[in-house]
Amino acid sequence: MLKRLALGLLTAWAAAGFLYEVNAAVAGYDGRADAIGGVPWRLGAPEPVAVERCVGAARETIPPGSAVAFTSPGDDPDHPDAAFKRWRWAAYLLPEDDVLQASDPSAARLAGYAIACGTAIHDPRVEPIQRLPDGWLYRVTRP
Repeated sequence: MLKRLALGLLTAWAAAGFLYEVNAAVAGYDGRADAIGGVPWRLGAPEPVAVERCVGAARETIPPGSAVAFTSPGDDPDHPDAAFKRWRWAAYLLPEDDVLQASDPSAARLAGYAIACGTAIHDPRVEPIQRLPDGWLYRVTRP
């Protein structure tokens, strides 16, 4: 009797796991996974692709080994850490450069360039160099 009960529970557990995985695969295939909350920060997702377009265009102008300040809008109440994730994606996409957050106090002292994705910088210490897809590339000047 116990063997049949254990075998039945194991079969039910395996069937539930299989159905869960099939549902997740189908949801990822037909787009339901993106509609069910959260921002998917994976390659090919809309948010990283937008950062890649912006940073990729700036990468051609910035010399390797430069310190770069990065900024993007951060006032999304649904995703408060979205600006942090955009900064991390920018650092991933610019591996030959030191990417700093523009809000970092040392960025004004160290950065030679600044990238603003989805926003603009209004500061007398920066001069615009190039219009990027959905952003700007700036040269940081020292007073």
